[in-house]
Amino acid sequence: MSYNSPEVVAQLIYKIDAEKFDKSVFDKTGVFILRNAIPQDLIKEWRTAWDEFYAEKLAAGRTVYKYNPVALEEKLPGVLGTLYKNEVLANYAAQVWGDNIGIYHHRFVIKDKQSKNEVFLHQDYCYHSGFHNKSSFFIPLSYAGKENGGLTFYPGTHQYGFLGDAGEINPDNFKDKWLGITPELQPGDLAIMNSLLWHGSGLNVSGVDRIVIDTIYQPANDPSCIDLVKGEWQTDIFIDRENPLKNFKRSRVSRIIQLEEELKK
Repeated sequence: MSYNSPEVVAQLIYKIDAEKFDKSVFDKTGVFILRNAIPQDLIKEWRTAWDEFYAEKLAAGRTVYKYNPVALEEKLPGVLGTLYKNEVLANYAAQVWGDNIGIYHHRFVIKDKQSKNEVFLHQDYCYHSGFHNKSSFFIPLSYAGKENGGLTFYPGTHQYGFLGDAGEINPDNFKDKWLGITPELQPGDLAIMNSLLWHGSGLNVSGVDRIVIDTIYQPANDPSCIDLVKGEWQTDIFIDRENPLKNFKRSRVSRIIQLEEELKK
């Protein structure tokens, strides 16, 4: 019997892209492209709010985090900061994780003139806290594909789980070879990805800004939740995520920071 090999996953590739969510396919592949998932009136509202925000706060320049240039650092105003609560998105999240849903984070990841380069192959969970049951909802407010640095997913790779460290994954060191897919996404489409899945993105060669909302939903029993989206809380305890380092007396990250400071001296 075959369980989770690249050959098993390859047989499901054609089922990943559809207008109706299939959880059994998502569980095996770790990714699902849901076409026409979000009504165009919502997309228009969110895009208008984004254009106004960009013109007012970002057009002249924005804060670019050198370790992750595509992640927007500026605080999202108004509807942009709370759209993760929308009933349409919450209902899709419930199809993934059940009736009680929380949020891990909500942000925009963009490729504009200040962040057009490639993003290396990685998995997100190694940068997170709490449980591993997390899924990113990627919502494009513009075309997002091969020409402007669209996301490339490697279906099935989430089944390795956490690889033990954070950074650029070397696929050549794995006996199993996985097929990558780069879907052409349009506003209204929705890409759902398990946070353990390997993924990256290419160079924006077209010059057309790639504007994507990245919201991570998870079950409401996870102590790393920052807000309740649907249903009821299933936990009484929460992690203080404002400064993760203060949860440790000593850690790998704190040691790296200490060594960097010593090198500067």
